[in-house]
Amino acid sequence: MNHLNSRFAGHVDFADDSLAGAVLPAGIDGFGAGVRYWIHGDETLSQGELDKTEAALVDVKELIAAAFTAFAAELTDPGSTTSLFRDVHLEEIPEEMACDLFDVDSCEAVTDKVFLDHLLLVGIAISPTATERVLALDFAIGADKPTDQLLVAVWDRNNTVTVHHES
Repeated sequence: MNHLNSRFAGHVDFADDSLAGAVLPAGIDGFGAGVRYWIHGDETLSQGELDKTEAALVDVKELIAAAFTAFAAELTDPGSTTSLFRDVHLEEIPEEMACDLFDVDSCEAVTDKVFLDHLLLVGIAISPTATERVLALDFAIGADKPTDQLLVAVWDRNNTVTVHHES
């Protein structure tokens, strides 16, 4: 059994599972208080691999900014993942609920800025040995009333950011 030490989640071991993690009450560097933090791996994951991947999270503010840059760029394309994610929250749920999620009087008031202002970091996942999905930041709409829909910024080994919609 491989016992590892995460700088954010403390002692972790995968036992018979491929996922370990914790809720981070203070978030990381003041961002994402209460986020769920997940480490994907198995008994072959080394402390060095974990440390190297977690080092990318040291400047989580920069990662969040990169995620929002990707989201904003996608909003210019009505067929993009981010635009479709916004549409799910404006067209597929009752208007009263959508207005409550975005703190507006009508869905027409949900501009790109309002939409982006209501995206909150709710999860962080790292996969130290992966090539396609090394790091993921999960965002949801609403602090105290998140939906089950996530807008996810994903980084690969080449530090390329892509956007995914998950539920």
